[in-house]
Amino acid sequence: MKKILFLCAAMVAAISANAAIKTMTCAQAKQYTLDSLQAGQTGTDSIAVTGYVTYTDGRVSPSKDGKNIPQQVFWLDDTKGTTKTFQAFWCNLPSNEALNVGDKVTIKGFPMNYSGTTAEMKNGDTEILEKVVVERDTLEATICEVIEEGEALNNQEITNDYFIVEGIVSSVASKMNDSKQENFYLTCEENEKQLYAYKAVMEDGVEAMVGDKVTLMGKIQNYNNVVEIIAGTAKVLEKGNVKIDTIKVTVAEAVAAGKALEKGKTSVEVYIVEGYCDSIAFKFSETAKNMSFYMCDDMANPTYDFEAYKVSTEVDIPVGTKVQVVGNIYHYYKAATDTKPEVETIEISEGKAIIVAEEQAIDNIYTGEKATKRIENGQVVIIRNGVRFNLLGTEVQ
Repeated sequence: MKKILFLCAAMVAAISANAAIKTMTCAQAKQYTLDSLQAGQTGTDSIAVTGYVTYTDGRVSPSKDGKNIPQQVFWLDDTKGTTKTFQAFWCNLPSNEALNVGDKVTIKGFPMNYSGTTAEMKNGDTEILEKVVVERDTLEATICEVIEEGEALNNQEITNDYFIVEGIVSSVASKMNDSKQENFYLTCEENEKQLYAYKAVMEDGVEAMVGDKVTLMGKIQNYNNVVEIIAGTAKVLEKGNVKIDTIKVTVAEAVAAGKALEKGKTSVEVYIVEGYCDSIAFKFSETAKNMSFYMCDDMANPTYDFEAYKVSTEVDIPVGTKVQVVGNIYHYYKAATDTKPEVETIEISEGKAIIVAEEQAIDNIYTGEKATKRIENGQVVIIRNGVRFNLLGTEVQ
């Protein structure tokens, strides 16, 4: 009897162990994820997905959890090719060596229904089953030659070879981040077409500025008709002496300046945009010390044409607060897809937000009633007969 009970217990334990993780093909994993989870939901049951890498930009970055584990974004399918069936989103690698298209791997972790149509696994563990032999050349080219090479690629196709190019930074899309990555443009003088350096790792930690001479190395990608150098490194060879103007504008003037830029381009000039926070896009992050909000010139007529995107601030900025946002203006554009409309907005990305005290606005209030004013949570409040009002005359709680 004891033997039978022991055998049953062992069988139950084996079944439980096997049930702990489901092994799936890429197609099965996609169907399972989209059928069993709501959009934005992550599963509670771990799965193992085996397939071939069909797309990756080749970038390897350390994890942001303090463990510095190398991670990479790539897509998998059940056969070699270019089909994107299941996404591995910043999955952990066994070493700093990047995966290549054609490698066979197994990823283990929790599935996520990202958008209702995209199935993925975030921060899963990667086991390499087969490695392809990749032969690459590193080719020297001009900016114009790289752009021509990129225009000949299909959408989101990436070259196997690496290219080295030198040029003058014509525009900075985003400043260097904590991972020493920066986005900037180089211009072909023959036809004014631009080459986009996407998240280039800046050697020596020196940030590239407009007018600087740089060398850039990486793969070429045609991403929605934008020619990019990706998975690359860059180094400042000579510092330029370009004087950057600082221009103070209203929100309406900032929108006009942004629309004068080509789609996807950033201004050389630094702007100080003054207006009101009329709605919150992303609430204040206590850890990152930033937030995103829309601005207008008149709270009675919000426009939602200008966004302060992930601007730094030490305090939460309430709706109705008058602010100045400092940074380069960016003409953001994302083309329409089969499921989503196009998105176009003017913004300052990762700039700085400063609360403006509106003393003059308070001084212009004339009344026979005695009133006091003070700043609460960065917002001017008027107290009259025990009732609290904001600068627009609206009662606040």
